[in-house]
Amino acid sequence: YAHQSGDGNHDPAFDLNATITVHPRDLAVFADAASRPYGQSNPPLTVHYGAFAYDDNASSLGAQPYAYTAATASSPTGTYEVNATGGASPDYHFVYHGSILAVGTSDQSITGFAPDLNATYGDLPLDLNASATSGLTVDYSSSNPDVLEVNGTRLEIRGAGQATIYAHQSGDGNHDPAFDLN
Repeated sequence: YAHQSGDGNHDPAFDLNATITVHPRDLAVFADAASRPYGQSNPPLTVHYGAFAYDDNASSLGAQPYAYTAATASSPTGTYEVNATGGASPDYHFVYHGSILAVGTSDQSITGFAPDLNATYGDLPLDLNASATSGLTVDYSSSNPDVLEVNGTRLEIRGAGQATIYAHQSGDGNHDPAFDLN
């Protein structure tokens, strides 16, 4: 309001007024990129901000924005959208910018590979019981199938001699190959 009440030489002026609208400031909210291996939980997803007004910061907001993704621990390797939402403040209009979560392949290893190291020609087949930490199937091979022939998860004794048995897991789209054991 503009007001002038006059004095001994002047009559009062007509009051004037003007309505001023103060709009919320645009505040950019950026979801931060993240990564993790397949099979693990998502890391904490975070956001960062563009320019606040004056000496405001995230604690000046009524509700702070947060980042989220649809990816879960069982989501296969690839990239997934990370978005932000949830900010509230009468002084700011939130402009959200997404990012990605990169899910990479996971390490694996072979465990439980302990075949009987002594056999006699004519014995029953030997069982192979190795497993991969990924749950994928372990494959076996023999350096000398004339002595020990691999038949699935069994070693058929074919003759006297010596053979090296290899345990192998080549991985898949979600798991790196395991180190071979022998």
